[in-house]
Amino acid sequence: MNLDEAQRLVAAVPHWHHTFEILPGLVTPGSYDPRFLLDALGLPADLSGQRVLDIGPSDGFFSLAAQRRGASVVAVDYRSKEAHGFGAMEKITGATFDYHCANVYDLSAATLGTFDHVLFLGVLYHLPDMMKALAIVRSLCHGTMYLESHAANDLPSEHALARYHRHDALAGDITNFWSPNAACIRDMAGDCAFDLITDKTWGDRYFGRFAVSNEPARKRKLQLGYGLCP
Repeated sequence: MNLDEAQRLVAAVPHWHHTFEILPGLVTPGSYDPRFLLDALGLPADLSGQRVLDIGPSDGFFSLAAQRRGASVVAVDYRSKEAHGFGAMEKITGATFDYHCANVYDLSAATLGTFDHVLFLGVLYHLPDMMKALAIVRSLCHGTMYLESHAANDLPSEHALARYHRHDALAGDITNFWSPNAACIRDMAGDCAFDLITDKTWGDRYFGRFAVSNEPARKRKLQLGYGLCP
């Protein structure tokens, strides 16, 4: 695709979230540069033969990065790919993805299979039931989860706490529900049968890398909580 045509496609997208060089010399006008987070993920340089699930991919920066490492990528967002920059990204780069327009609470391994890597970036605090979402992510993951979220890093760090945001109290956005602190995210993930590998906080953000645990006892709390026990 020539640069003029690519520029027209970029300009036609109402809002870009990710700022990245989509073609040499063409940078998307996003509000957020995700390159530092890609570095923090520590994804293997070679993902050949591995499956990656990108939940809430927005404009597809991380989906594209994983595919360029050789992964088979499934992307899931509640919006159609034309409602944000994902569709334009595919057209401009020539990359194609298995894209599903779906709610995270409707995802299942029966439909999607399971994945070596699950990217769960910038999604958790938008969900009214964080535990249910993490339990679903665990059911889809047999390897590593990468979780990034808005976080209440001003709350006491020694206790697992979360702040609830009524209506649009957080950033004027009615899709924001929670600000959990790091301890809360770690404990929720732990009860969803994830083991922390490493994490970090900065400003009002949190990032953690988690490995799955297959201990049956680790799954029982959520099975009881959601009525899944026989």
